[in-house]
Amino acid sequence: MYAWYVVVVLYLGAIVSFVDRQIIALVVDDIKLDLGLDDFQIGLLQGPPFGIFYAVMSIPIALAADRYSRRNIVIMGVTFWSIATAACGMAGSFWHLFLARIGVGVGEATLSPSAYSIISDYFPKQRLSLAMAVFTMGNLTGVGLAMVLGGALIVWLKAIGPVEVGLLGTLAPWQFTFVLVAIPGLVLAVLLLTVREPARRGVLPEAVGATSRQQLLEFWRFVRAHLRTFATLFASFTMLVLVAYGNFAWMAVFFVRTFGWSAGQAGLVYGLVVIVFGTSGAFFGGWLANVLARRGRVDAPYRATMLCSIPLVPFAALTFLAAPDGWWAAALFAPWQFFGAVPAGLAGAAMMTITPNRMRAKISAVYLFFSNFIGISLGSTAVGYLTTHVFRDDSLVRYSLAVVNCVGAPLAIVLIALGMGAFRDSVRRVESAT
Repeated sequence: MYAWYVVVVLYLGAIVSFVDRQIIALVVDDIKLDLGLDDFQIGLLQGPPFGIFYAVMSIPIALAADRYSRRNIVIMGVTFWSIATAACGMAGSFWHLFLARIGVGVGEATLSPSAYSIISDYFPKQRLSLAMAVFTMGNLTGVGLAMVLGGALIVWLKAIGPVEVGLLGTLAPWQFTFVLVAIPGLVLAVLLLTVREPARRGVLPEAVGATSRQQLLEFWRFVRAHLRTFATLFASFTMLVLVAYGNFAWMAVFFVRTFGWSAGQAGLVYGLVVIVFGTSGAFFGGWLANVLARRGRVDAPYRATMLCSIPLVPFAALTFLAAPDGWWAAALFAPWQFFGAVPAGLAGAAMMTITPNRMRAKISAVYLFFSNFIGISLGSTAVGYLTTHVFRDDSLVRYSLAVVNCVGAPLAIVLIALGMGAFRDSVRRVESAT
């Protein structure tokens, strides 16, 4: 039971992290107005400063997580990103907000590599997919709560108007929103003190005390031996991340601009779709992979992802191109969100299945480097770029979303299909060597 308690605490960490990174999606038009920005600049703020620095910092953080207390690393990261989130609320220019978003990315880079490694030490392989899925459900719950609670918070703050906040001076409603959502992270940092650092499973005696250079050389040899597996795994799941983050960043704006909804209504409806259908989809993905694994499918994480990625294109096309009103769009997007959330914990489960304990944080960091550098950085930016420079009309954001969804998802499916055989071979080789 304690193992599941740890998963729940880390799940809360994932919720807080995604609320803090995604709340910006609800105040896009307010920031544009106050700071004089366009959609492409907003896309840049949502993607590259967070994604690139998250990706870059995940590497040294992972090296530390494979040697030192993973719990303490997460505590320091939560504290840092919460302070950086509050700093977003004090921004008075594009570059000020850009730098604050970098801080959020650096802090949040501590969570996933450490959490993947911690969870894999608390659960055996046959139960790992479900535990990973529960942890990553926090990502979707966080996005949903950012929309639901953030939307309600913004409506309330707009009714109040600018707020005087002591030494911080007078803050606009969108600025004060960042300050308020930063507070739960500081509470979480205290709660994490109740998590015990687990013993590392399967660490060979000769690995204990190895130098960083020796560890990196060993890690490189392992990755090179399974290069096709990791290349296709990283590429396929990164494309799914790109599509998901394009949607996370612009769905609320889509409802506002296309159907005339208020930010509060858009946040409430989209947030509930993510919370209900996203979290259930992530849980379903973990359950399905576990069922397939019990039936002898060694490629269970891949197979579950493949099956559930096929419906993404038709539901995206219906949502963005055929929905006659906002309610129909929400209803059509709900199944997309369910199937789109299935891979949430499966990339981590696949990596942990074949990776030795002493390399788990490092391989997680390499995956997160690619998925964040490309997926997060380009997902939101691609939609903003298409709207500003291709369609040249803010009201046509629906077409930008349709393009990103209907190109990205099929590419991911092809890459998954190419990697399934390599993954099966890697599993057999790893099992025969132990």
